[in-house]
Amino acid sequence: MRQRKERNCEGVTLVELLVVLMILSLILTAAIKTWDVTLERGRFEQTRQKLDRLAQVIAGNPDYVVGGVRVDFGFVGDMGCLPRSLTDLAVKPTWVVPPESSLWQGPYIKSPFNESPDGYRIDGWGDSIIFNRDSLFLRSFGNGGLVDPKRWITRSLGYSFAELLANLVDGRVMDQRGAPPPDSLASQVVVELVYPRDGRRYRDTMSVRPGTNGRFDFSGVPQGVHTLRAMFWRYYPPPPRCDTVSKVVTVLPKVGARDIELRMNVYWDIP
Repeated sequence: MRQRKERNCEGVTLVELLVVLMILSLILTAAIKTWDVTLERGRFEQTRQKLDRLAQVIAGNPDYVVGGVRVDFGFVGDMGCLPRSLTDLAVKPTWVVPPESSLWQGPYIKSPFNESPDGYRIDGWGDSIIFNRDSLFLRSFGNGGLVDPKRWITRSLGYSFAELLANLVDGRVMDQRGAPPPDSLASQVVVELVYPRDGRRYRDTMSVRPGTNGRFDFSGVPQGVHTLRAMFWRYYPPPPRCDTVSKVVTVLPKVGARDIELRMNVYWDIP
C-alpha cells in the first residue's frame, strides 16, 4: 500500500521547468539592461564632471571670491595664454623657461587616487578628452567616435579669446589733491602694467600724454591679478629722483579693469 502512494507522488514536469527558466531569463535580461543603463549614465556623469573641472582650471572659477574679489583665474590668469595641451595643466610645460617658470602655479588638476596619472584627461569610456584651442572647447566622443556626433559631450570654456586674453585696463594718475599732472609734466609720468603673456612676464609701459588729464590705457591684457605702477620722474632740482606708487588690479574677463585711480604721494607744483 505504501509503495502505491509513493508511485502516485507528482514531480516537476519539463514544461514547468522551462517556464521557470524562461521567467528567470526575462528577469536576468531586464537586470542586465538596467545595469547597462546605470553604468552608461555613470560614465556620462563622470565625463561631464571632468569636462567641467578641466574648463574651470583653464579659465578659472568665477565663484572663488575672497573679500568680494575674484581670485581664481586658472591657467590663463597665471600664464597669460591657453595651455598648448591638457598635459600643461598637470606638468610644468617645457616651453616655459626660468625665471618665468615661476608663473606656472600647477598642478592645476590631478587624477583621482583610483585612476592612472593621466586619468584627468580620460573620459568615462577610456578615451582621450579633446581640447580645441582654436574653438575654446573640450570634448569627449562619448564612446561614439567620429561617426556618431549625437553621443559627443562638449564643454565650452565660456569665454572668447578677447575676453580671456585681450581686456582693457585704464584709469588716471593724480597727486595727493586729486589733480592730474599738468601738461608741462605729463611726459615725466610713466605708467607700467606687469602681467603674463605667453608664459613670460611682460612689462607694458606708457608715458602720460599732455592734454589727457593724466589718463592711461592698456589693451590686450589677459584676465588675472596684475601689478600697476606709476612713476613720476623729477629732474629739477637735481639730482634726478623718481616717486613711485603701485597697485594690484584685478582684470576680469569681458570687463577688464576700468577707471583706476593711481594717487601719487606728491604735489605736482611742489619740487
